[in-house]
Order: sequence, then structure tokens, then C-alpha cells
Amino acid sequence: MLFLDDDPRRAEVFLDRCPQAVWITRADACIGRLAEPWDEVHLDHDLNGERFVDVMRDDCGMAVVRWLCCGDREHLREARFFIHSHNFAAASLMVECLLRNGYAAEYRPFGYDLVDFLSFAPPPTRPARVWGRIVALWRRLAGRPRLTEPPATRYDEGGSRGRGPRAGMENGSEAGR
Repeated sequence: MLFLDDDPRRAEVFLDRCPQAVWITRADACIGRLAEPWDEVHLDHDLNGERFVDVMRDDCGMAVVRWLCCGDREHLREARFFIHSHNFAAASLMVECLLRNGYAAEYRPFGYDLVDFLSFAPPPTRPARVWGRIVALWRRLAGRPRLTEPPATRYDEGGSRGRGPRAGMENGSEAGR
């Protein structure tokens, strides 16, 4: 597992979860390590402590993607690429270029979701709606119908007095004329 990122805090979190990963901080060093086969490659775009850098620079994650896409890299065709940059525009372009060139790539911004994904813990279950189930069971056992429609309003029953659309009308004529 290869991890390209310049942020030591991210690297600490990632290496805590995946101690077998190799942490690289520069694009040129990452390209050098991509001569080897990898199962997973995690790429950041903005490096060197900068944010929202131009995708045409040679010192960003997009430089690694350009290198991957410009030549025959058969030993990396089975690798999964995860783009974890918070720079959405650059990350989207990186994923699109990788996908168009036959690589398996997806966008997963670094943070809580990535850490959860790497922990391999089962996803949390939704809390059971115990009270709703108890009430439904009680209604069924008591023979009461389920509430599926709202109750009818009083003026729909015919005997309205001063309420609703027919208030003040008697026998089709207006009262008080």
C-alpha cells in the first residue's frame, strides 16, 4: 500500500490503521516507487504544504496521474487508486483520468470516512425503533386499526358550526342578508 501525502497528521492516522503502508511526501518519489507493483495507491493532490495548486504543476498528485496515463504500466493495472485530496476539482480530474485510462480509481476525501473504511469494522446498525414496534404490536393485539390516514376534520362530518368553508351558510343561502 502506497500513501502519497505531505501532511504528517494524515500520515500518522493512516499509518496507525495500515502500518504496512509506505508513506511518500513528494510526487517524484511516488513516481519512483510506482516502478514496483502495488495493490493500493492512495494519492493526495496538493503537496508541499500548499492548497489548491494548479494541476499542471510537476509537484502535485496530478503529476503522478499523468505519469501513470502516459505509458504502459501493466504492473499497476490491478491496483486500486484512492484519491483522498480535499481539492475536489483536482481530485475529480485525477479520478477521471485514471478511469479513462483503465485504472480502478475512486474519490474518498481523507477524514473520518476513510479511517472507518480502513478499520474494517462492520458498519454501525441503526437503533431499533422499539417504541414504534411496541405500539404497533399493542394496536394489533387490541384490534385497533393502524393509523394510515389522518382523521377527518369536524366540518367534513356535516354538522359544522362556524368552522370550515361553509360557515355561515344555511340551506345554500348566505346568513345575514
